[in-house]
Amino acid sequence: MPQKPLKVSKTIKKAPAANRHGKVPKMKKGAFDIKPKKAKLVQKYNDEKDLTTMINAKNESNAAGKAQQNGGQLAVVKAPVLQPADQKQKAKQAKAAAPS
Repeated sequence: MPQKPLKVSKTIKKAPAANRHGKVPKMKKGAFDIKPKKAKLVQKYNDEKDLTTMINAKNESNAAGKAQQNGGQLAVVKAPVLQPADQKQKAKQAKAAAPS
């Protein structure tokens, strides 16, 4: 047994990253979705993703049906589809070419 008190460990404070420049780090939401690289695992991943999509759609339609039965209204709102980069450029060119 030690005859004197044990050394107290020093806690080192970690400094924020130098390139952050006062920005607050963003909280990452949701599970990290990393796609597999092997063909067999990719097929399994895609099957599970499709199954999840179908189950979620079924659950949403069931919830909407129950809400409608009780006199309420529930509509599932989908996020707007973002345009690919080439369509955005075409839209910008058309807007610039159009006389104001």
